[in-house]
Amino acid sequence: MKIGERIRARRKELGLSLRELGEQTGVSASFLSQVENDQVSPSLNSLQSIATALQVPMFYFLNDAQGGEIVRADKRRKLYFAHSKIGYDLLTPDFSRQMMAFLIHMEPHARRIAMPLARPTEQWMHVSQGRIEIKIGEETHTLEAGDTIYYDGDLLREFRSICDEELIIICCITPPVL
Repeated sequence: MKIGERIRARRKELGLSLRELGEQTGVSASFLSQVENDQVSPSLNSLQSIATALQVPMFYFLNDAQGGEIVRADKRRKLYFAHSKIGYDLLTPDFSRQMMAFLIHMEPHARRIAMPLARPTEQWMHVSQGRIEIKIGEETHTLEAGDTIYYDGDLLREFRSICDEELIIICCITPPVL
């Protein structure tokens, strides 16, 4: 099942019209229709807004996992967006448990503004490669390879790569909402 088909199925499951979903996400009903018909791909921010409105993590819209407890490197579910300079690999088998973990890949000097999540979370990040600047509430922190940070998810404002190489971060969220 494709992303658009999953969005349509979840929207109908919740009894929402395209217009109602558009009002909740700030995206037009015509754009949502094009997404559902796989005529256009949503941006990272649009997909996150849609997922929040539909009360599911973004990874929900990807093909089902292979099952089991082991996630093989070549079988990970992935979310990559052509123009966002950021990608996510799901490291946990699914998001039906208390926690989800994923790998974030960011191009050099890429930036991600945090969007409100569907519910409060606790989050943990470990910088595996590169350097990151992360704003939690009103505080800005710089982390290097090997550093970690733990924070309330609703306080995350933004993070960005401050290096000339690919930034790789391992992130865990509980409960799973991304």
